[in-house]
Amino acid sequence: MTTAASADLSLKDALLHRWRARFAFWVERRMPPARSIVLGHRNIFIIPNQQGLGFLIVLALMFIGAINYEASLAFALVFLLLGVFVLSIFYTFRNLAGLHVSAVPGSSVFAGEKAEITVILNRHGERSYESVQVGYAGSRKQLADLIDTREARLRLYVPTTQRGWFNPGRLVVETVFPFGICRAWSLPDLDLRALVFPRPVACDLDWLLSNQQHSGNTTVARGNDDYHGLRGYREGDSLKHVAWKIFARGQGMHTKEYSSNMDEKVWLRWDMFGDMGAEDRLSRLCWCVISLDAAGIDYGLELPALRMPPAKGQGHYAAALQALALFGFPGGRG
Repeated sequence: MTTAASADLSLKDALLHRWRARFAFWVERRMPPARSIVLGHRNIFIIPNQQGLGFLIVLALMFIGAINYEASLAFALVFLLLGVFVLSIFYTFRNLAGLHVSAVPGSSVFAGEKAEITVILNRHGERSYESVQVGYAGSRKQLADLIDTREARLRLYVPTTQRGWFNPGRLVVETVFPFGICRAWSLPDLDLRALVFPRPVACDLDWLLSNQQHSGNTTVARGNDDYHGLRGYREGDSLKHVAWKIFARGQGMHTKEYSSNMDEKVWLRWDMFGDMGAEDRLSRLCWCVISLDAAGIDYGLELPALRMPPAKGQGHYAAALQALALFGFPGGRG
C-alpha cells in the first residue's frame, strides 16, 4: 500500500470516527439515560432502507421514461407510487410512536458468559404494534408484536468480556413495518448495569492452602479423618476421593467427603499465586471462593487494601465475589 493510499485511509478513518463521536454526543443530549422511555418524535429516526432506496431509483427511472415518452399514465403511476412511499414514512414512524420501553437486568454473571436483560415493551390505548425488533450490540435481535396483548417481555443475552460493572449500551428498537421500504429506529439508553465476576480458573486449592506459612491461621480446607458421606462429583475434585465402586455400578460419579476435628477456617490470600498477573490471581481466587462456598467451609479473603474475616453463607459469598469483581476500580472494594 502506497503512502498516499495510507494517508487517504487514515483520513477516512479519522473523519468516520469524528462523525460517530459527534453523532453519539448528539444522541446523548437528545436521549439521556433513563430507566424507561416513551418513543416519540424526539427520539425516533427514520430513513429509507436498501429496498426503499431501490424503490426511489426505480421511480426516478420511471419518471425519466414518462418525460421521454410523454406518457400520462406513466406520470400517474409514478406519483401514485411516490404517494405510497410518503405513506410508508408515516405508518412506519407510527409503528413505534407511543411505545413504552423499559428493561430489567438479570443476575450477575462471570466474565465470558452472556448477561441476561429482559426488555419490556408496553402499549397504551388501542394502538397496536407489529414486527418491532429489539437488540443490543452483540446480541441476537428479538421480534415482538403487541396486537392482542398490552405487554411483551423479550430476553436478550449480551456477551461480556471483562469483570466489573457491565453496561450493555444503547438498545436498538427498530421496525420496517408495514411496507418494508423505510426503517424507523430509536436508541434508548435504559441506564442498566450488571455485575460481572472474574472468569473462574481451576487450581489445586488443597496444595495452595497446605503450603501457606502464616502462623495462627488454619490452612486445612477439607477434613480427611473420618468418612462423612457422598456428594456429587464437581470439576476439580481429587480422583483419589471418587467413589469408583458406585461409578462402576452405573450410578454416576460421586466424591467421598471426610469430616475433621480441625476448625475448617481458611484464608484466601492475594500472595497465594506467586508471580501471576492481577487478572490471573482474581480468576483463581474466584474459583476458590466458589469451591469453598460449595463445601460449606468458612473462608476469609485478603486482598490489597481489603480484609474479609472468615465466614460462610450467601451474604459472605456475594460480598467476596463482588470484591473480586470490583478490585482495582474506582469506588470498588479492594
